[in-house]
Amino acid sequence: MEWYINEHAPVPFPEGCFLMAADQVPVLVSANARGESGAPGLQSRAVVNVVMEKLLTRRGVDPRYFQLKKQKSGKPYGLLNGHYVGISISHCTSLLVCALHTKGETGIDVEPCGRPLHPRLRERISHPDEHRDLPEELSSIRIWTIKEAALKYLGTGLRHAMSRIRLKRVDEHLFRADPGSGPVTVASFAFRDHWIAVALKQE
Repeated sequence: MEWYINEHAPVPFPEGCFLMAADQVPVLVSANARGESGAPGLQSRAVVNVVMEKLLTRRGVDPRYFQLKKQKSGKPYGLLNGHYVGISISHCTSLLVCALHTKGETGIDVEPCGRPLHPRLRERISHPDEHRDLPEELSSIRIWTIKEAALKYLGTGLRHAMSRIRLKRVDEHLFRADPGSGPVTVASFAFRDHWIAVALKQE
């Protein structure tokens, strides 16, 4: 089943930014910085292409004119009639989310709200000064998704340590993530028991 996320998100996205999610996607989740072991499954490029095609069709675009590409850094992007399209893809064992932005870059991350975490995760990913800017009740997994979305927006991935990104809460669903090269605005909201974070733009 697929969902057009723009209709469910509590914040408006910039013009040209669209998201779609699909459930029960077979994926490969490898060991990562959270210290968790991998889960069985296979990430399917075909599944990603199907979701992207449905998202494009929803926007009135013929998918035959779209190509999914990848930069040398590994960051995905699209070509639509030869024009650059910002692309971001994120998945966990239960949900896949694809985003496209026809007028700029985007970065997304998704994780189950109740995902078990390493006890010291928050300590490892926290900026030394951000404790003054974030409420204590903000969950560690939500913080992870916000910072991961910002890193995907920048195209650096985890090569840029999360502890170097300082978060500030703007309101209930908006955050400002500053990696040191200029802040990125990130929307964060719950959807079907998952946290979805969408890096929208730099200010």
